[in-house]
Amino acid sequence: MYTYDLHVHTLKGSPDSELTPAKIKETAAKIGLYGAGITEHDKTWDHVDLRIEREQHDYNFIRGMEVTTDLGHVLVYGLNAYVSGIHKAETLREKVDAAGGVMIIAHPFRRVFHFPKQYGNGTYGSAIEELASWPIFELVDEIEVLNGATGELENFLAYEVCKYLGKKGTAGSDAHSIHGLGRSVTIFQNPVHDVGDFINEIKSGNIYPAQVITGPEMDREIIPLDVTVREKDLEERLRIAMGVDG
Repeated sequence: MYTYDLHVHTLKGSPDSELTPAKIKETAAKIGLYGAGITEHDKTWDHVDLRIEREQHDYNFIRGMEVTTDLGHVLVYGLNAYVSGIHKAETLREKVDAAGGVMIIAHPFRRVFHFPKQYGNGTYGSAIEELASWPIFELVDEIEVLNGATGELENFLAYEVCKYLGKKGTAGSDAHSIHGLGRSVTIFQNPVHDVGDFINEIKSGNIYPAQVITGPEMDREIIPLDVTVREKDLEERLRIAMGVDG
């Protein structure tokens, strides 16, 4: 297994972050994080920076970007730089396709419960179906179902929509500091050493989201998200939060 945190910000490109590549490597060595997807806000490391950081720290940094679009925040891998017009999600899809990359909608339901609304016709299944029809889900390759900075029920709702749409789901910490880094991870079942491997494995579906629990002796347990879901009564709690039955 190859554990990657797919959603990490550093001070090299995200002014709200205090993480440096050195801090990422130091923390990763302690918790067994094989690699990190660097998703700066609306910008990406240039190829020279990427090469230097990978060589200097001997670590699998994967260059990405978190793009602010009209349909939400989208994690992108495969684009070499911000391109004019990609604030429109449909334009972003065109550019990513041309580059052979992938798009992942980030924390799609963050704060959804702050604005109460009944979805569907009042039943659970119809609510999930309605949410799954949001236009952004037609454009992305994958859905972030475990985001370290998002509430448990909001993540679970993303997981339910992801299952409905037949996708695998990804996970990332959304870390801006060492706190939480590598606690929400995407497991790649085949070797991933560069962005080409990374994109191919996501497109092939050889991934799954998981949580990493680190013990006092730095021993760690990787728990697939579907196991966590089975162990908690999340569906019943989500039904109550959404005000739906059946």
